[in-house]
Amino acid sequence: MARARIQAYLDIAPKLRCPLCNAPLHAEQASLACDRGHRFDISAKGFLTLVPNVAPLKGYDAAFFESRARIMASGLYDDVVAHIVSALSHLPAASFIVDAGCGEGHYAKAIQQQLGHSVIGIDYSKDAIRIAARGGNPVRWLVADLAHMPLANNSVHGIVNVFTPANYNEFARVLVPGGMLLKVVPGSRHMEELRALAGKDAASPYSNDAIVAHLEHHAQLIGRERVTTTMALDESHAADVIRMSPVTFALDKDALDASRLTSVTVDAEILVAAF
Repeated sequence: MARARIQAYLDIAPKLRCPLCNAPLHAEQASLACDRGHRFDISAKGFLTLVPNVAPLKGYDAAFFESRARIMASGLYDDVVAHIVSALSHLPAASFIVDAGCGEGHYAKAIQQQLGHSVIGIDYSKDAIRIAARGGNPVRWLVADLAHMPLANNSVHGIVNVFTPANYNEFARVLVPGGMLLKVVPGSRHMEELRALAGKDAASPYSNDAIVAHLEHHAQLIGRERVTTTMALDESHAADVIRMSPVTFALDKDALDASRLTSVTVDAEILVAAF
């Protein structure tokens, strides 16, 4: 089993480049290496670290991603997943898709399972990637920096970027001509119940106008669709929502009364773009 997991990464060596010098990577036993002597060992647990000396990201620890995994499993984001899969279904068969900022891997796994594409999940958090790779699955998981993606030029057909920062110069570089960028951004009602519990100013509702304008500065927006879902929460799921949202990063989470969070809204806009 461990050997099969390692082989999955050796097979995609032509898609990758060294994060230290940008030289092509090639397979060497249980590692990927470049001709300049940089070597990256493939973990038998099913992931590849391509960031030297990964530092933990404040707020984005293992507890954050475990809570997020449980919320994803609850079905709260199923409508978002369905719209992502529908948009990507227009790509050619056997495409390579990158989930850029994949977190615990829910979207990447759904794309691979439902469409059969080759999927690479990239996140800077090793805690997130460990959780994503857990149990074994066909997605390739990379600990890597989105500002310096370890992917060859024009090597992938689609990029998914869900509720996470983007690097459009890198996205344009690694996509094939005519490739698809699918970015998901919060809508004005996203997590409105949690924002109210956290004391966020209701008189200043969230707007994604600046994010959309930034995207349009770099790429052509060719599709836009809104998805809104509200789900009732038990206290356990409410506690997970509190732990997994950046809304509460600057707050004492233990001071928030999870019993008051009886429902939560996911409000997302799916933006389809091309460079």
